[in-house]
Amino acid sequence: MTMFLRALSRAAVFVAAVLVAATAAAQQSTTLTDLASSESSITPGWSLTPGLLLSRTYDDNVLLRGSGDPAEHDYVNIVNPTADVIFNGPHATFSAMYDGAFVAYSNLSTLNSYNQRASLNGKQQLSKRLAFVVEANAAAAPTTEFLQISGIPFVRTGVFTDAVRAGLESAVTGHTTITVDGRVEQAIFNETEQAASLLLGGRSIAADLGVRHRISERTTLTADLDEQHATIGSAQEQFDIQHAVAGVERQISENIRVFGGGGISRLGASAFGPARIGPSVKLGLVEHYRATIIDLSFNRSFVPSFGFGGTTQNEEVLGHIHLPITRWLYTTDLVSWGRDDPLVIDVSRLRTVWFQIALGYVALPWMRIEGFYNGTRQDAGVANALLTHNQYGIQVITGKPVRVR
Repeated sequence: MTMFLRALSRAAVFVAAVLVAATAAAQQSTTLTDLASSESSITPGWSLTPGLLLSRTYDDNVLLRGSGDPAEHDYVNIVNPTADVIFNGPHATFSAMYDGAFVAYSNLSTLNSYNQRASLNGKQQLSKRLAFVVEANAAAAPTTEFLQISGIPFVRTGVFTDAVRAGLESAVTGHTTITVDGRVEQAIFNETEQAASLLLGGRSIAADLGVRHRISERTTLTADLDEQHATIGSAQEQFDIQHAVAGVERQISENIRVFGGGGISRLGASAFGPARIGPSVKLGLVEHYRATIIDLSFNRSFVPSFGFGGTTQNEEVLGHIHLPITRWLYTTDLVSWGRDDPLVIDVSRLRTVWFQIALGYVALPWMRIEGFYNGTRQDAGVANALLTHNQYGIQVITGKPVRVR
């Protein structure tokens, strides 16, 4: 592990001690009053939201083949039960989600599968100023396209991913908040001939330090520092990546927030070459007004790749819009563009565009009907490797919260 990681680890321990000490020293301030009042306004107790999604889809490239190979098409039937559990207490919150989809093909029944996702989030208020947070998620899917992992070519190969994050959040003064946490993640791919050279898999461990300082009612300065140590593939290739980014967040209005930041990404020296440094950038706009949601973001940084590149320079543009048309009609649209350029291994770059368009009708308070289109374009930079994938379908979504007493 690099000297930077050891230094960051020592800093994280020091900051954690500072958080506890600062909490004891600043109990009389009202920094977390808003948080406490918002939590108290939420009805305490447990709630359960069971749900069910039924879908019929036409898929024009079920085997995810490139332009040089013949594509197989089929109709896909999906039965997708879901469940969400939420707890709100005076000093703690907890939520958990499970999503399991039975996928059945009309003709290519050998491709039938069961996709699964699960996640949990928890927050325990240790004092008025200090909180412990934990997040975890896991997913299993029959294709890499389903999980949308950066730097991964889309192929029909089974994949399992999981990640855990835990840390402390504290307001050390009336205007300054510090967060320190650790996280681990991994990706495991099924061993197939097609994926042997494309999908390496691996795991990573990271430490993060974040500072937020409010200089006015609407403006906040930000600083983020992290170190990530990744182990890629069966050869146990080691990569160390650091990011240091400073930025600003601005509340333009009650419903609109913009943010931006810039800094550096550093890839440590490895068996594949010397250390490298590049820019790290993040930009975004968020608008939430009643039922209207607009999220736009751009990110550029070095990221470890569990695919063929080892580590890549990743650029991503993401746009998400949920827009009511009438009281009963709405549209939900998502566009994602990504570029991954390998930094340490001489392989082709990856360009990916993924988009989703849905037109929905609120039939009942607990039931929605949607017509949708999903599209994927991925170019691996070699002949006959352009992947084009289109899905058209209709789905019925149900869900109703139930109080648990």
